[in-house]
Amino acid sequence: MQIGWIDFSTEERNKVLATLKLLGTQTALDELGMGVVRDAYADILFPGISTLQTRAKYFVLIPYVFALAEKQGDKSYARSSDVLQWINNFEDKLVSVLVSNSEPKATGIIGSEALKRQKTVKVKPTSIYWSGLRTFGIIRNNNISLSQVCDIVRAKARRRKASSLKLDGETFDDYNANQGDLVLFSPILPSYDFEKKSSIELTRYEAAFLSDKITKTIGTKDSLLAHLIKQKLDHKSFDEIDAEKLPERIKRDYMLAKNFADFIVGAHLRYNSIFSNNEDVDAGIAFENWKSIFDFGSFDIAPILNRITCNSRTRTFCEDFYRCSIANDMTAVDELIISRELAVKGDRAKLRKPSEYHYSPVHNYKFDYRFGTARVIIDDIIKGLEKQ
Repeated sequence: MQIGWIDFSTEERNKVLATLKLLGTQTALDELGMGVVRDAYADILFPGISTLQTRAKYFVLIPYVFALAEKQGDKSYARSSDVLQWINNFEDKLVSVLVSNSEPKATGIIGSEALKRQKTVKVKPTSIYWSGLRTFGIIRNNNISLSQVCDIVRAKARRRKASSLKLDGETFDDYNANQGDLVLFSPILPSYDFEKKSSIELTRYEAAFLSDKITKTIGTKDSLLAHLIKQKLDHKSFDEIDAEKLPERIKRDYMLAKNFADFIVGAHLRYNSIFSNNEDVDAGIAFENWKSIFDFGSFDIAPILNRITCNSRTRTFCEDFYRCSIANDMTAVDELIISRELAVKGDRAKLRKPSEYHYSPVHNYKFDYRFGTARVIIDDIIKGLEKQ
């Protein structure tokens, strides 16, 4: 997930809250500092996808909302932050619309649980989806920040109001020409009254738009995400993907990521054994099973880490863990894991002071590189494309 600080305190708060929410989930714990590898491959395989995203619909709803914000010329936003506030308020109002118009068991509507308590969420869809909108080319400038877009929307809204008084002597083309350099989003307009009739499901037109952007935009067109959408492939898990049917370049990246996930899960399983003082029998059995199944003979960490940006300490840890594991030197393995957590976490290292923490497994999963989120987005697009 990309994190940056910008001018608006509201957006800064939203980004911090999004990060804290992510860190509060089991899969975000990173005691051994392997998240840098996980996230790098997630960005290669599923660019534009983040774990906080819930449904594909927001990739089109957000452009709709911004287009509507531009038309509020009569409001004369006093500050650019007023634009963001207007958008956030509209996003809150849209929650009940989505709930009312979606399937009864629909999931992924941001704010639906808060709505039941007559509250609103602090982290808005715009903040969650902003990086993805840029990556997919839906926002035409992939470096522009939310605060900069709000500046432009404010200027366009004010110009729209001023121009409405002068259009008698201008042609429509004259007016549009003046706005040409301020086009923010790739053309996507709702074919229905989205303010009242939006559902969380994509229309066929919306699905085709997203499919086109993801499969043709430079930063995403050669990704596993684009391939799965183009081929309309729905897999239940990351491991289930048939590598032999992938284009060669995508296959190579997929196999590098998969091999790393198969490898590093051993370190995570052993971490749990140490953390539990070897009292978690299931963790111990899982680690022994990993040692007996993992193909040490064909594994090579070098191409995995060479494909991404990786610091020397992470590389050394992976190499040393491989060496100690294949030698079955469990004392060395444990010392290595304890030292690695200390280097990554410092005073927050659990293994140095386990008595201060209540034990619960923190690394009993394999990396799937945001596949779970990507699968929902892919499924939404495929279902939308199949509509009549």
